[in-house]
Amino acid sequence: MHLPKDKFTLYFLDESRSLRVMWMLEILGVDYEIDIHLRHPETLRGPSELFQVHPLGKAPVLDIKFAENSPDVRMAKSGLIMQYLLKHYDPNNILNPQSEQERLMGTLQPILMSILINNYAKRIAPLGLKSMAKLLSKGLNYGYYKPEFDLNLRFLEKQLRDNSTGYFVGAKPTAADIILSIPVYENVFDNELGVKECTGETELYKKSPQLAAWCDKRLSDVTHKRVDEMCRAKK
Repeated sequence: MHLPKDKFTLYFLDESRSLRVMWMLEILGVDYEIDIHLRHPETLRGPSELFQVHPLGKAPVLDIKFAENSPDVRMAKSGLIMQYLLKHYDPNNILNPQSEQERLMGTLQPILMSILINNYAKRIAPLGLKSMAKLLSKGLNYGYYKPEFDLNLRFLEKQLRDNSTGYFVGAKPTAADIILSIPVYENVFDNELGVKECTGETELYKKSPQLAAWCDKRLSDVTHKRVDEMCRAKK
């Protein structure tokens, strides 16, 4: 277990998984600074400054400066960062599940990414191939990814209903809620037009009331509001 006096710097990119790393840092109460970067409004890519932090220009990236004499650490990828934080900075199981039974696995994020890529492909296809690209992406989305999307949403809806606490596992927010904040809230319930375009789904709140209620909690979260304020100030 590392010392509570360790210092962190989070390189944050808006509209990315940086948000859930910041959320975890806030809840764990560690001492951190944040370096906010904004996506280009047209290309949606991060700024060139991020290449000085990560060779691929990606975020989140977390720097840890240890209070003891251990070498400093820089790590990327939100999943790896969160696993490290839970292992080394959550001795009281604030966010760690209380038991092995309180584990949640899902595959919603890869499905959403595949739908997004297919939908983007038809937009950038050469003029003479746009019709073919639309047919191909629609066939992939509706033939495979849409059923998988529905299957995963039903699974998550049932998980919330069966747990009956308003959270995915246990009786309090855990890392599972933080991890699922991006695929469930940011990518689906806060992106109704995009979901409709990719999957044809138009009644998310009606079909998934448990997930909708969970998203309402997410929207009212103090950390979420603070991130929005910081990003608006940066703009």
